[in-house]
Amino acid sequence: FLKKETMVKKFKWYPAEDEKKPFQRKCKAKKKPNKARKGLNPGVVCIVLSGRFRGKRVIFLRMLPSNLALVTGPYKVNGVPLRRMNPAYLLVTKTQVKPEAVPKDALTIEDKYFAKAKEAKKKEEEKLFAETSAQGKKFPEEKKAMQGKIDQPLVASLDPIMKKYLATRFTLRNGMKPHEMIFQSF
Repeated sequence: FLKKETMVKKFKWYPAEDEKKPFQRKCKAKKKPNKARKGLNPGVVCIVLSGRFRGKRVIFLRMLPSNLALVTGPYKVNGVPLRRMNPAYLLVTKTQVKPEAVPKDALTIEDKYFAKAKEAKKKEEEKLFAETSAQGKKFPEEKKAMQGKIDQPLVASLDPIMKKYLATRFTLRNGMKPHEMIFQSF
């Protein structure tokens, strides 16, 4: 029997075991342009599927550059403020508010609007005292003003039946069959 000899390449230098090479991609990832979900047009009523406001009906305003949807309640009607939401958690309905009612101020809102204000680093003792005073934090006046600017024309364009529709929470009741419901037809 003949033995098969494997050929081993001999190196003059071997890397240490703990040495790590940085991962390099073979090609650079290209940024894809924002593509809104089918049926998400300004003024469309959507149902929120998860999160704090699940089951609430909201009005879609626009897509943000971060591929998140900008929605509002309006706040005075159902308590949902201006929010960014993942479009995957919005159920698009056939109901629509007049597109003219969607204010132009909604176009000025960017992701920076939702960023939290950074606080200076404090010592541990100061943090203890700050915790007791943190309970009285108030909503910024500029955000209240922007909420009012956007909600005012929307609320003015809603008829009383539409206000009641937006105020009610979406729930499944006896006899309702989700597989037979039609929220949007394309």
